[in-house]
Amino acid sequence: MEQPTMRYAAPARILHWMVAILVVIQFYFGWASEQETDNDASFALIRVHFQLGMTIVALMLLRLLWRIARPAPAAEPGPRWQRAAASATHLLLYALLFILPLTGYIIWVWMEAPRTVFGLVEVPALFTPPAEDETGRAVAWYIHHYGAYTLAALVLLHIAAALWHEFWLSDRLIRRRML
Repeated sequence: MEQPTMRYAAPARILHWMVAILVVIQFYFGWASEQETDNDASFALIRVHFQLGMTIVALMLLRLLWRIARPAPAAEPGPRWQRAAASATHLLLYALLFILPLTGYIIWVWMEAPRTVFGLVEVPALFTPPAEDETGRAVAWYIHHYGAYTLAALVLLHIAAALWHEFWLSDRLIRRRML
């Protein structure tokens, strides 16, 4: 088995930054669709939100496959609690980046909305929602809604930790590992 290096491979770095950019855009589209008072405009925004969510889950599957095939760089030196916090944050980020598109998909299927992603791929409906029971949709919505706030908090924590390494510790972590 190969020894891990201190730097992520180019495909991992590219996938990281693609997902990071799309997540920021997702926050905007999700927020804007809830603020929009015109139903047609709101649906147009949420439709792009759905399509980007499906794109994120595809990219996350590629990231996961890459991560399984290639070892992550060795953990940074530091106190055990820091390494544990970094590992937990990354695990939760990965989990939410799968859970949010899944719950969005459930909501979308329940709405019987078009599942074509940018006119290229038709996402199949893997279940038929019960006609008289909205419980599943409500549960998915709560997980999606509050999961998005949790994801935002974790993203901010992730960015704060990277900036702390870069400017407080001056260890060039960002440049060594992610650029």
